Amino acid sequence: MSAASTTVTSDRAFELRPHEPAVAEFEPTSTTPIAGEALEVGIVLRRGLRVFAAAVVAFVVFALWLSGLAQARSQVGLQRRFRAELASAQAPVGGAIPAGAPVAIVEIPRLHLHEAVVEGARSGQLREGPGHVVGTPLPGQPGNAVLAGRRTIYGAPFRHLSALRRGDSITVTTGQGRAKYRVVGVVELASSDGSFVQDHADNRLTLFTSASRWTASSRLVVSATLVGDPFPATALRRALDPDGLGLTGERSAVPYALVWLELLAVAALMTVFAASRWSKMTTWVVFTPVLAAALWLFFENAARLLPATL
Repeated sequence: MSAASTTVTSDRAFELRPHEPAVAEFEPTSTTPIAGEALEVGIVLRRGLRVFAAAVVAFVVFALWLSGLAQARSQVGLQRRFRAELASAQAPVGGAIPAGAPVAIVEIPRLHLHEAVVEGARSGQLREGPGHVVGTPLPGQPGNAVLAGRRTIYGAPFRHLSALRRGDSITVTTGQGRAKYRVVGVVELASSDGSFVQDHADNRLTLFTSASRWTASSRLVVSATLVGDPFPATALRRALDPDGLGLTGERSAVPYALVWLELLAVAALMTVFAASRWSKMTTWVVFTPVLAAALWLFFENAARLLPATL
């Protein structure tokens, strides 16, 4: 009796066992990897946003402050070169003047401005100082000589152009001598108004920059008339440069900016790799100059994409 009871009990236990709930077998186990992946994506996004924000801040610092140091250094070299050319009677006054070559010195007492003027008014050329608009006479010659300058970055030589008043004097020195002008008007012109570069059947100097410090939607234009007789006209390139009218950047700078961005990315990856092999001190000593140089050159080419008179 006891053996039979044991057998029945054992059989029943065997029959009921498959119907017992297998809780452990149906517990969700895939939520942990998904949560981990989401966490990693979040970390990557946050780091990417931090890097992007740091890059934007660095570019603003470069544009508003550090670019002025580069412009001041360029001015020292340009003025030294132009004085030497004046002394040797080799200052350019006509013919095919190379872009970026110094062609004049402009002085505006009210603005405490004393700057070398380069040939050309594209964004890259205005990094070094005010530029002579290709297609207009040189200052002092008959007609309307036009100079462009920046208002916000790279030293902002024309930042206070709106402070000029009627009767203020402007002196421009070229290879032909010194020409004196008197301001007759300060106006704001729409971007579509091209009268500032047209000939007005008189002898004048026109200075212009962006009407706003932050956008290039219109121009601030100063007109000044020549005091005395003009210098003899010389043969100059008369076709206006469409990229040298102040409100656009240089599209040709795009590939250069991309190349330096790629090199900057490579330098950053090399820094990360080196940090996993070397000490922090050694890594930063070796790669900080490389990163700084690549970042500076990228910023300089990226700035060429901004409107020339900003």
